[in-house]
Amino acid sequence: MKKLVSVLILISFALSGCTAEKEDLVKFHGTEYRDPIPVPDFNLTDQDGNNVSLSDFQGKVVVVAFIYTYCPDVCPAIEHTLNYVDYKLPDHGIEDDIQIISITIDPARDTVETLKNYTTANSFDWPHLTSSNPDDLVRVWDDWNVVVNNEHIYSNHSDHSSHDSHESTNTTGNESGEEGHEGHESHSNNSDQQETADSNTQYDVGHSTVTFILDENGNKRVAYSGYDWDSDEFLEDLVTMVYGSNQNSGDHDSHAGH
Repeated sequence: MKKLVSVLILISFALSGCTAEKEDLVKFHGTEYRDPIPVPDFNLTDQDGNNVSLSDFQGKVVVVAFIYTYCPDVCPAIEHTLNYVDYKLPDHGIEDDIQIISITIDPARDTVETLKNYTTANSFDWPHLTSSNPDDLVRVWDDWNVVVNNEHIYSNHSDHSSHDSHESTNTTGNESGEEGHEGHESHSNNSDQQETADSNTQYDVGHSTVTFILDENGNKRVAYSGYDWDSDEFLEDLVTMVYGSNQNSGDHDSHAGH
């Protein structure tokens, strides 16, 4: 009996070692949240006029970027990198497991029509979201702790009284307070600009630059700060999110029909 107990104990330790080794394989190139953070659902409108909620993609790994179409530099870099990532998903057999979403931080100009023209011109085929009510987007930015200089967004709305808390600082959210994310890229904001929603008026929107990867349960799992991150490393993190290990994605060809 003692020998049997000893054997069972050894097997137990061996299995524990295998489990730990498997967990050690899960590593990310981006900044991983030590404790995944859930984000509230939202209901916004895409470039085709359809209502889109985060919960629509429950069970998928979701990539979320915050951009605006008139951005001169950082946002186009992120968008075209994501377009490359989107193009390469089938090579890894995960095209049905991943959903990319871009959310505007400039609803005054990024109307449904503007987003439609923008996505068509750039061949971006994932949802680009906005709202006719800027408060909807302010809540999303707050929920995601994305810093946005939002003084421009109420310029064409008559009721400003309910927005004092945002206008007093001209920012909303602060992702740098979560898990030590720091050094986010930010666009300069011209204080002399006219506050208007006229698409012909040029102004920049100051905002933190973070691209998120959510797990299948809708929790923030990985964050990429800035815009010059490596697209192939980002793809590797998506493969890791789907398969749960850092094994070579070529070993998962059988998953391509998932």
